[in-house]
Amino acid sequence: MKDSEKIIHGVVASGGVTMGHAVRAFDPQFISFNYKLRLSHVDEESDRFRRSVEKSRQQLRRMQQQLQKRKGPESSFLIDAHLLILQDKLFVDRINEKIRDEQINAEWAIQKVSDELFEAYDKLQDEYLRERRGDLDDIVRRLLHNLQVNAQPSFKKLPYDAILVGRAIPPSILFELRSQRVVGLVTETGSPLSHTAIMARSLEIPAVMATEDLSGISPGEQLILDGDSGLVICSPSPQKIEEYKPRIKSTKRSPRSTVAAAPIVTTDRVRISLGANINFREEVNAVVSSGCESIGLYRTEFDFFRDGRQPDEESLVGDYTEVLKTAKKTPVTFRTIDVGIDQKSWDGVNSNLGVRGLRFCLENQDIFRTQLRALYRASVHGKTRILLPFVSTVDDLDTAREIIVDVRKDLDAKGQPYDANIPIGVMIETPAAAQTCDLMASRVDFFCLGTNDLIQYYLVVDRSDQSVMHLYNPFHPAILRCLNQVYLLLEPTGKPITVCGEMAADPPSAAVLLGLGFTSLSVSLPAFVRIQQMIRRVSFSELRDLARQLLRMHKPKDIEERVRATVGTETS
Repeated sequence: MKDSEKIIHGVVASGGVTMGHAVRAFDPQFISFNYKLRLSHVDEESDRFRRSVEKSRQQLRRMQQQLQKRKGPESSFLIDAHLLILQDKLFVDRINEKIRDEQINAEWAIQKVSDELFEAYDKLQDEYLRERRGDLDDIVRRLLHNLQVNAQPSFKKLPYDAILVGRAIPPSILFELRSQRVVGLVTETGSPLSHTAIMARSLEIPAVMATEDLSGISPGEQLILDGDSGLVICSPSPQKIEEYKPRIKSTKRSPRSTVAAAPIVTTDRVRISLGANINFREEVNAVVSSGCESIGLYRTEFDFFRDGRQPDEESLVGDYTEVLKTAKKTPVTFRTIDVGIDQKSWDGVNSNLGVRGLRFCLENQDIFRTQLRALYRASVHGKTRILLPFVSTVDDLDTAREIIVDVRKDLDAKGQPYDANIPIGVMIETPAAAQTCDLMASRVDFFCLGTNDLIQYYLVVDRSDQSVMHLYNPFHPAILRCLNQVYLLLEPTGKPITVCGEMAADPPSAAVLLGLGFTSLSVSLPAFVRIQQMIRRVSFSELRDLARQLLRMHKPKDIEERVRATVGTETS
């Protein structure tokens, strides 16, 4: 444990202040955490590591045999290097010693030993030998994977005031560890618009992202996490702890405000529809108890790939039935799976500009059809809408509609009951969809506008890359013109459109959306009350006048200042 206080700077991802003890996340691909063992658990942990080594050996030998049959014996020699590492006492035995002598879990022991060896490799002068560190890296990942599938210890071992610290932590893992044990999150990567940040805000867990190197934070080290200022205070002094205590208590005490059940209208009596976004089915209870009028967006991929594998149809029917029954009469918009850059999929991770959303579904039609059948079968239990994400061409939309027709025919042939009038919608989140939404209107029943992705594609700014995040700006004239165009293209069609991105969850930018004519928004539950309050304080007609002025302005900074000056600082 360190004696001296150190401050690490990062970016605000989720507000609030907390204090706890660091739980280090090792490899983000496998999300293994480092922790101390009780003496009585050391033998069990050593056996777990031994099983991982043996399983890795078996896998490599099978690979070697297959290579010998297909490519000849010379190519199988490539596997020999990996097998030799698993026989190397400087590696395997050293890891076992770390587990026993330091009473630490296997993942942490692997990290310690491999870091020492990587450092040694990097100092070698011989280029060929330096390149062999890749073999070691492969073995480390294989061992971690086999540890994960071999009775990984329960997360109940985490301390009750755990602050997760690591390079990257997927949103699904954050949700799995959402109990009172996890009080904060610190990562080297990410941004306020990453899915992990959105999840942290949804769970009201303070988070700081895009920090400097976190390797100096030791597991178990005491931390103060200031999510309001983007600071992490390591080994805080007694004076610093006393200074922060009132703010920590204030964060713990702030309950989620209840949502008034009365219709949400502006001062000039314009009715605004306000729904809630969710990521996991367990969130439905909170939405219903808060009195929200709809679930405007259910991002189904987090539940779909929750166990790291493809679920079967019956499991999905059960999950979606549970959501609809819990929602009671509240309409639910199910977005079909959208595998993106910071989401774990069953076969890997797809880039933001690659095969994701509807593209992924059309390339993996077995998965798409399974989810559609489950949604239709569950639809008898509540008000269901189906939303197709990442649509960029009318051709793709037509193909998706043909698949939906096939799914319904299949259900009819089997005598499965379902709601034959489920509305089908399209997510506008690419420039292509924004430009051609009117061409799609005759083919769908509704639209949702995803500002998070739309802004990043329009401005060519990766919203997960902190180095360019300063260029990501919802007040950019190009964004306002794009949104205005979408509204003007869809208004004559009469097709409803809901804005469900983070732009709708920030009062000043949400006010701009109202001014552009959008009267349906959907936001995370923590943002619901402040957006509701903003709507009830503003005049729709005045915001429409303001938007006309903004569309003639040139600079994002000037536009934002004008909005805040007109709408008021209380909305920020």
